[in-house]
Amino acid sequence: MSFLRALEARRRDRVLAHIEELEADPFRPRPRADIKNGGRHHGVTFYRLRVGDFRVVYVVEERQVKVTEIFRRGRGYRWLE
Repeated sequence: MSFLRALEARRRDRVLAHIEELEADPFRPRPRADIKNGGRHHGVTFYRLRVGDFRVVYVVEERQVKVTEIFRRGRGYRWLE
């Protein structure tokens, strides 16, 4: 959450709005919210939500969406390896 607090309010609100939309359907891509399957890591399937220059990595456990990481584009996903 410290990453979100550091963002300007407009960007923070945009990212949070897209995260809230995941509750309805965490697998379906939407306009301006590209969702991709990030593959499996330690037996868990990760998904990536693209919101402008930001990436939100999350997992779906039963009917719950758990955000694991939010970062700016370009950082990469090496931490998943």
